[in-house]
Amino acid sequence: MVHDQRDMGSCQYDRFLGMGPCNRRIHLEGLPHHRNIQRETCNPLGMQRHTVLLPVGAEYGANMRKVYVLLIILVGFFQLTGCVTSEPLAWRDYGINAVWPPPPNPPRVRYLRDLKGPDDVLPQKGNITRFIEFVTGEDGTKIEFISPYGVASNGKSVVYVTDVAAGLVHKYDLATRTVSYLSQVGEERLVRPAGVVVDREENVYVTDAGQAKVYKFDRNGTYLFALAGTFQRPAGIAINSRGEKFIVDVLAHKLKVYDVQDKFVRDFPQEDSRISLNLPSNVAIDRNDDVYVTDSMNFKVKVFDHAGNYKYSIGEIGDAPGSFARPKGIAVDGDGHIYIIDASHENFQIFNREGKLLLFVGRSGTGPGEFSLPSGIHIDAQNRIFVADTYNRRIQIFQYETEGGTR
Repeated sequence: MVHDQRDMGSCQYDRFLGMGPCNRRIHLEGLPHHRNIQRETCNPLGMQRHTVLLPVGAEYGANMRKVYVLLIILVGFFQLTGCVTSEPLAWRDYGINAVWPPPPNPPRVRYLRDLKGPDDVLPQKGNITRFIEFVTGEDGTKIEFISPYGVASNGKSVVYVTDVAAGLVHKYDLATRTVSYLSQVGEERLVRPAGVVVDREENVYVTDAGQAKVYKFDRNGTYLFALAGTFQRPAGIAINSRGEKFIVDVLAHKLKVYDVQDKFVRDFPQEDSRISLNLPSNVAIDRNDDVYVTDSMNFKVKVFDHAGNYKYSIGEIGDAPGSFARPKGIAVDGDGHIYIIDASHENFQIFNREGKLLLFVGRSGTGPGEFSLPSGIHIDAQNRIFVADTYNRRIQIFQYETEGGTR
């Protein structure tokens, strides 16, 4: 059982750092089955707790009757209809045509679709499925997005979303139309998962700002271990071409580097570096292994080479295009363009390697390409752009289109 006992001061501090809506938190008890869920809301007037009890089973005799009835139904069903499989979820919603920049300019970013929760991924239930669930009293537990923060994918069909308020990682497989959750880490639970990244073997690394640890799972979601070392508040995480993990430690004002065997290598930048970071939050790495760090309280992105040598900065404090008020997630596309989320501007801005602004996408709202305090961003090998639209409780997906067309 995990209980979040933070006071309002901690709540406000987490909001300042952009760790999601502080007034939406969830307590998960009895995991991994997710049968007893309590949600707490913190506000200046006190705590409110809402409890939802989900079915956990029945007495032995009742279960045997259910199994007997279920077998009869299944035999008759498969004799009449055979097995039915679901089509993969389409990446694009063709009912929406939104591009940036607008015509007559050639499009560079195209809206594909959004994911608002499990119902967008799971196939629709037929009458037989509904009847079986009615007879057995069992229904797969579905957990909606509460405060999606980080996002990553395996470059194929699987999307991972950290949820700092729900205390878990949502795993959506768009090909198999299945939904699952990462929450159990040994004898502990995830508390405030923030960053997520997938390596070449499709292992998943999750930073937990609440537990002050970094966890590793295999491709099936099985917990493996926690990385050795001490963190104060781990957040963003990225992997370079050598398999090295770069992990942002917000309160330590630096990053930590782990090698391909998950062993600690060094701090980043080096201790003797004259370039300091002030509450860094996110990190991205390009094909040349250059490292891009969101330096939140310096209101810019700083660029380093693999060794930690400072190269240049992007942006400055301000509300004009090309400047930042609350820089958050960062990613790099296949052509080396840098995408930077700004939660206050409620958009993402695209820069070239020289730090010149090329385009910005988004505004405040709830429609396609509109955001409410966005947080994380990820770009996969197909140049699909995933944005955690935090306060709208969804993931928006876009496509970067090259001059020669989509790759």
